[in-house]
Amino acid sequence: MFKRFLSAVTVSLFLLPSSEKLLTQTTVPDHKSAAERYRNIQVLTDVPEDELIPAMQFMTYALGVECSYCHMEGALEKDDKKTKLIARKMMRMMLAINRDNFDSKQMVTCNSCHRGASRPVSIPMIVESGAKPSFETPPEAEATANAPSPGDVIAKYLDAIGGAAALSKVKTRQEKGTITISGRNLPVEIITSTGGKQFTLVHLSNGDSITAYDGKSGWSSAPNRPAHPIPSIESISARTETDLQLPMHMKQLFDQVKSMPPENIGDRQTYVVAGFNTGEIAAKFYFDKDSGYLLRILRYTKTPLGQSPTQIDNDNYRDQDGLKVPFLRTISRPNSRIAIRIDEVKFNVPVDDARFAIPAGSR
Repeated sequence: MFKRFLSAVTVSLFLLPSSEKLLTQTTVPDHKSAAERYRNIQVLTDVPEDELIPAMQFMTYALGVECSYCHMEGALEKDDKKTKLIARKMMRMMLAINRDNFDSKQMVTCNSCHRGASRPVSIPMIVESGAKPSFETPPEAEATANAPSPGDVIAKYLDAIGGAAALSKVKTRQEKGTITISGRNLPVEIITSTGGKQFTLVHLSNGDSITAYDGKSGWSSAPNRPAHPIPSIESISARTETDLQLPMHMKQLFDQVKSMPPENIGDRQTYVVAGFNTGEIAAKFYFDKDSGYLLRILRYTKTPLGQSPTQIDNDNYRDQDGLKVPFLRTISRPNSRIAIRIDEVKFNVPVDDARFAIPAGSR
């Protein structure tokens, strides 16, 4: 059942995976604490209700497990599994380490020890023959000394895709193609509008899976399941993907934008620009050194237990009505990867804003 649910939900581009069903909910108004909304919460009791699911999701990433590793299927609030009791102890330990040693900053997380394994490896590994650990990485200041300024990198990208004048004329974009997940190819339609609005519809054999953002919040639905809000911290993080005119708005999305050390993506050299909010990195953008194209977005969703990454790789840029558009996108998370191949792109298609809003009575 967990596997079937995961397959249905991950079809939606930005929807949280199987931890969406992690806890048994009670019917209460929004803006409650986790303990007020969910049953038998003993740790993270004071976090906002919509931040608990992303925190549980982060744990599945860090340990490389599914919800059923700790929870009883059909009775998720029960404490019958020893792993659930241990998880509580580990969370308390982690919170205490950060509180007592790092002024409650999120320096130590589940991933600090687990690194994708349910049991941390306590013995150092022997490096394979011929491989050498690198201790000579140049300091960031030195690595970025010769890199272009963030403004220059973004300006080159904007010019490469067609220029500010052309992009500013685009108010909506409709994309149709195929999404590939777990070996299945499914029809997908993505409608993006100015103001950070986006509507993604995936046609499944038993109905449609929908993920939508209205510029401030998001929601999702799956076949035979009512629409429900996407956690606010995930909606905020997803703004880098839903902004139709991203290169024109990057400085508005972040408190600070600055250059990072250059990196390679395969055999392509990239300039890296990072966006920071409240002093913490929120997203990194990888621009091809030669073409200027945006090859990758790596965005972070800040949860109560750590930052969950989402990586979007863009490829196969093509000209469409005077603008360059990536016709291949790969969206990866620690436990999933989906590919979207675009077959058709249209600009300025009339779209009713009501389409982005969560259906009435869904909350």
